[in-house]
Amino acid sequence: MIELERKDFQILLFRTAFCLMACDGYIDDREIKEIKLMNETSSYFQGIDLSDELADLLKELKTKGKHIVDELFNSLNNLNLTIVQELLVLEVAIRIQNADDKLDENEIRFIRFLRSKLRIHDQIIKDRFGSIVFLFDKDYSQNVTNNDIRTEFLKTAIIPEIFEMKKLNFGKD
Repeated sequence: MIELERKDFQILLFRTAFCLMACDGYIDDREIKEIKLMNETSSYFQGIDLSDELADLLKELKTKGKHIVDELFNSLNNLNLTIVQELLVLEVAIRIQNADDKLDENEIRFIRFLRSKLRIHDQIIKDRFGSIVFLFDKDYSQNVTNNDIRTEFLKTAIIPEIFEMKKLNFGKD
């Protein structure tokens, strides 16, 4: 298992946020504002240039398409994250998911798969975030590790057009 340096972990957090924002086919301005807020008020992304990271992700997206999401999930299998790091990954995803006040099915699937890649216990998640209905329902516990569900997610995930994402601005307003 690989342990991440601080910068690499911050890039993982940004990739998580980006993939979650993009998986429903539309990046809402409120999701961008949430990333900016996290950047300004916490150390989630402190010290990395979000514009550079976005440019790198767009290059990858151009060649790999929505498989960058699958790569994110696969990379989590090989990382040795601490409990705190796992909570932060989940927190960033939940904050982005809640930013636009919509609960899209692809975002739910994304967070479920993300959760399935983390070793943290359910009770710790409940203690930190409360009982998130879509994480603790019986459908989740029975289906999330099923590869057919993962394949279905990749089929239904809709990534916005690259030219639309090039307009994104993570700098200060």
